[in-house]
Amino acid sequence: MKKITCYIVFIFLTILMANAGNTSRKNFPLVKPRATFDSIWIDYDIKEDDVLGMKIHLKFTAYEMKNMDAFVAVYYTYNDEMAGVLKDKNKKFVSTAGDVALYKSIKPGFDPAIYDDLALFMPYSELDQEPGVYDLTMDVKLIYKVGGIIEQLTYYDFEYTKPGSPADAESVVKADVVFTDMWVDYDVTDNSKKGMMIHLNFSAINMKGIDAQAAVYFQQKNGEKIEGKTGYRSKNGQLAIYKDIKPAYDEAVYKDLKLFIPYSEINVGTGKFDLRMKAEIIYPSGTLIKTLKEIDFWFTR
Repeated sequence: MKKITCYIVFIFLTILMANAGNTSRKNFPLVKPRATFDSIWIDYDIKEDDVLGMKIHLKFTAYEMKNMDAFVAVYYTYNDEMAGVLKDKNKKFVSTAGDVALYKSIKPGFDPAIYDDLALFMPYSELDQEPGVYDLTMDVKLIYKVGGIIEQLTYYDFEYTKPGSPADAESVVKADVVFTDMWVDYDVTDNSKKGMMIHLNFSAINMKGIDAQAAVYFQQKNGEKIEGKTGYRSKNGQLAIYKDIKPAYDEAVYKDLKLFIPYSEINVGTGKFDLRMKAEIIYPSGTLIKTLKEIDFWFTR
């Protein structure tokens, strides 16, 4: 009897463990769903159902997602110094957090599944902005139906103008910048931090009393952006430094406008890196007034 009893218990436990294993494999796939991004392009001023907006086109490939319900999600944030995301006002194009968002459901029928042109339409009115000129960023993600990111696909910067903007008045007399020179002092210590002092020489034309900024952005020479840290970053996350200006004259000359960035903020790891900085004059919204100059430099840590 002891041998028979042990044999029956062994069979029962074997079946139970096998079922448990099957359940585990069902609920927790061995291979994680993922996607590779290819490209994004935008058609502006498109009408759908007599509503004006933008059509967003995406090309990407989904893996390990056959018959899985998911969403392509587009979130909208302010670029450059205007911190934060766009907040929804009418609960139409909205995320669970109350932010402006656009969603499109997908259910791949193949593995891999290639999406050559997945199109999403976003009405301009659903950006929920006051009249003005805005420098915005689309944050495009592939997410699970129940929430949670499968893959970050891309970021895309664009400019949005809502009629009635104060910039309309500014454009009657076009603001301009005449660039003269840009130079850099390396290994400078400022407030006990070692870094680079960037000097700009330029003239602001037709900008009397207008708020603006000198901005310097940093990236790899191959175009890959450098991620910025708190206080030294644009809204899309790029390493950047800003300085406010408000010209007091119709033609205001800035012979030596200084911007300092500590070496510790250059987040590229250890080694020798071929980097690039680009100087611009922009409105506080992030709208470009004039690109001044790009300088390539080597950085070693």
